[in-house]
Amino acid sequence: MSDTAFIDTHAHYFDKKFDTLPGGAAGLLTDPAFLSCVRGIIHVGTNLENSRTVVQEAARYPFMVAAVGIHPEDCQAYDETTVPLDPDTELSQLEDWLSDPAARRRDKIVAIGEIGLDNHWQPVDRERQMAFFEGQLSLAEKLGLPVIIHDREAHGDCFEAVLRHPAVRGVFHGYSGSAEMARQLVDRGWYIAFGGSVTFKNAQRVREVAASVPPERLLLETDCPYMAPVPYRGQVNHSGYLPAIARVVADLHGMTVAELAEVTTRGADQLFHLREFLTDL
Repeated sequence: MSDTAFIDTHAHYFDKKFDTLPGGAAGLLTDPAFLSCVRGIIHVGTNLENSRTVVQEAARYPFMVAAVGIHPEDCQAYDETTVPLDPDTELSQLEDWLSDPAARRRDKIVAIGEIGLDNHWQPVDRERQMAFFEGQLSLAEKLGLPVIIHDREAHGDCFEAVLRHPAVRGVFHGYSGSAEMARQLVDRGWYIAFGGSVTFKNAQRVREVAASVPPERLLLETDCPYMAPVPYRGQVNHSGYLPAIARVVADLHGMTVAELAEVTTRGADQLFHLREFLTDL
């Protein structure tokens, strides 16, 4: 592992898109070239079923930890072929799973996520999304766990929700909000994560926001297999592409890539207590 290895704070290696690669996700996660630039991975679930898969895979790899939760897109039905999830049932099961600290440690669970709000895909079941979001924020508050927030075209509502839970801390992943909102979140102890979009040609606004966030509050992510950075656009994204993202963010802050690797690794450890699980930090 080099001194420019990174923590990928947001990845979805259970996704079937990895099946299109030689050896699938397992082929990547055991590739020495891949591992040379990856210090750790937070494997993030989006519903209770794939969150169990996330935990199983985190147990398999010493550099991987888990985040479990219910994503806004997973909680609702977008057509008549699916049934929306019931908040009372699902949140009760999640709380039963997470309430025992020893079980969380056994399962290498470091956060509740991916949770939040999504106004992009229509129709939006706002009431159901908000019930799941508020319920998981309350659970994080109760258990003292950080959260990983998905905020797509719902900046104001997401910000107001976290204000209603002042004891909760976490990260806004794949950040697309304003510099002003980022500043207010940072002032309240939150972290801001950027991924492949910061490298896109038409993403000058994203780069301006990334430049405005203090380095000690920056996290890096891929959101793989989605959002591959330049020059890998159109490919299946993975944590091995983190250096392409880091080079852009480092330039924005006048830092070397190695300096950015150090500061973002330290930030990820401070938020998620990764040192308890990852021996190479």
